[in-house]
Amino acid sequence: MTATNESERAPMRRWVPTNDAAAHIHRHPEVLRRWNRRRDEHPWLPMPRRVGKNLLWDLDELDAAIDGQVDRREGP
Repeated sequence: MTATNESERAPMRRWVPTNDAAAHIHRHPEVLRRWNRRRDEHPWLPMPRRVGKNLLWDLDELDAAIDGQVDRREGP
């Protein structure tokens, strides 16, 4: 077995529940839930993962999606 260095490893994904994800993007949790329910209006939003009754959000994907929305609005 060969040792892998840190640069070859896949980045660790940061999965958090809706309340923590909403706090991370400075929104109320119900806003994030509403965006998720209205996927046709918010197709840019990454899909959360359901674990039991909870939705878990990847913070890196959520950050990238929010950044993409900001970049899109600012435009050329």
